[in-house]
Amino acid sequence: MIEKGYFIITDITGYTIFLTESELDHAHHIIQGLFDSQLDVIAKPLQISNFQGDAILCHVPEEMLDSGTALFDQINSIYDAFTGKIAEMQVDPPCGCNACTNLTMLDLKMFMHYGEYMVKSIGTSVEIMGSDVITAHRMMKNEVPEKTGINSYLLLTNKALGRLKLDNASDFIDYSEVYDHIGKVDMSVIRLGSVEGNVFQPGQALA
Repeated sequence: MIEKGYFIITDITGYTIFLTESELDHAHHIIQGLFDSQLDVIAKPLQISNFQGDAILCHVPEEMLDSGTALFDQINSIYDAFTGKIAEMQVDPPCGCNACTNLTMLDLKMFMHYGEYMVKSIGTSVEIMGSDVITAHRMMKNEVPEKTGINSYLLLTNKALGRLKLDNASDFIDYSEVYDHIGKVDMSVIRLGSVEGNVFQPGQALA
């Protein structure tokens, strides 16, 4: 059965460098804490499809979305929880190891697209699939920090933005990329984050 809805991906910036330049046991503890901080606030209508290394893929069936603004607020809440956890670790770090020192390498970026998908059972797990899901993943390859100066961002297709009917739609910055086998994708980007007083300040964008 083909369904329609929104795809949201949260992706930890700096994940690869952090793991390669930090002690694995403490790095794992920190990454797990950052994933848990997101999971604590990921709730309906968001549904988790799967985990992909440094990313979480969620989807929202169209019929379950009551308000585009509420979904946008939830996305900001996920980012606030993530950065709040980093701030907490910076104030009271577990120790002085490289993993604790390298905390400022980490940040979060998010991606959203709207389209069709199918739900497929693979063993005991349930995943979503379809060309629009592929587009959401391709969006993770971009030059947003280089072209806009924004490191902590929500990048969404104009197809998704138009359907959300956000009051602050004019605050988004126009952006586009051309992807192999997909073509030009018109998108918009906005800075994430609303927490006041966090010790954490995102550093330079990392892969």
